[in-house]
Amino acid sequence: MQKRKNIDMLRFYGGDVRERTDDGVLIDTCKDDLWSDKTAYRTLNALLFDGYENEKERIFKEGNKLNPVFVRRLKDTIKIYTGIFKLMCMEKQKKVSSFRARRVDRKNSLNAYEKGCTQSFVSCSKGGYGTQFANKNQVILLEVEVSGESPYIDFQQKLTEDEYIYYNEQEILFPPFLPLKIEELALTKGEKKMIKDMHNNPPVGKYLIQPGSFPDYREIIKSSKEELYQRILQGKEEASLCLEKMNAGDWCSDYRSYENWKKDFQDYLKLLYSDLWYENGDIKED
Repeated sequence: MQKRKNIDMLRFYGGDVRERTDDGVLIDTCKDDLWSDKTAYRTLNALLFDGYENEKERIFKEGNKLNPVFVRRLKDTIKIYTGIFKLMCMEKQKKVSSFRARRVDRKNSLNAYEKGCTQSFVSCSKGGYGTQFANKNQVILLEVEVSGESPYIDFQQKLTEDEYIYYNEQEILFPPFLPLKIEELALTKGEKKMIKDMHNNPPVGKYLIQPGSFPDYREIIKSSKEELYQRILQGKEEASLCLEKMNAGDWCSDYRSYENWKKDFQDYLKLLYSDLWYENGDIKED
């Protein structure tokens, strides 16, 4: 098995769990309990939201368990987050014309957008709204105004149709922690008719999202990366047990330790991303 490269992290996020040789030849589907998770994006994104309402939405309301191994195997998980962002940094100097992309999202995610940022990775389509992605509890529609000011990655420019099953969706991916402006739009009759959530209800709202440039969180976060890393390293076992309890349907326990752990983890990633975005001259393809 080859050493995993930045592009492998994007493949993995998109659901490709196959192993490759150093020459890129496919070997087999990975059997590892982390690298074999075809829906890793669910856990990777849930860890980026404040509190644990997002976990409750995904586990309790939508019936999708999250994978505690991403908390226990912290070094691998950090490599996934940073590998994807490094690819975005490599696109930083490219000039692009503004265009609009679309996304079907949870109403629950609106709380994050209204706070003025993307809390998790946000994928959108350069094509129409993907009705197959509407199998969620209460959905909203997003129109995203894309410009060269914001970091993002275009799946079709980086992956082949064999590597990404949603290749024809013309998907682009924005990073977490990206500031944005939000404006409510009117739903059309066609959108209400054609797009239904998991309960067969139409979207409950539509919004225009305008992402901005990536902030330098090193000027905002007071703790050092070293301090934060030691804290998340020490608390990862307890945090993974909390996630296991949620998977088992326990919503009565006190999860403040889990919430605090996630806050430290997110701050650590913000500092890593700031280093990469503002000092990215040496980032190259693996």
